[in-house]
Amino acid sequence: MQSVILINAFEVRAGQEEQFKTAWHQVAERLRHARGFRSTRLHESLDPQARFRFINVAEWESPQHFQAAMQEVGEQLRATISYQSYPALYQVIAE
Repeated sequence: MQSVILINAFEVRAGQEEQFKTAWHQVAERLRHARGFRSTRLHESLDPQARFRFINVAEWESPQHFQAAMQEVGEQLRATISYQSYPALYQVIAE
């Protein structure tokens, strides 16, 4: 089975960037130990006025692995990183 990609866009207000990055690193460290987790990378917009200042791109072995991780620790993670986010799972269809 092909892995899936989580793309999660975050709205972070000016002045909260460092607080967000600290929270993201805490969440990423927790998820690194989840079954089926492969990798994650955080991207920051070059435009400080961008609606989505940060984009997380993570790879999971399957949708089921991602969903199981969210059921296990999702509520804790949302409390740690309490910014408006827009997550969705994707599959690679072309390279």
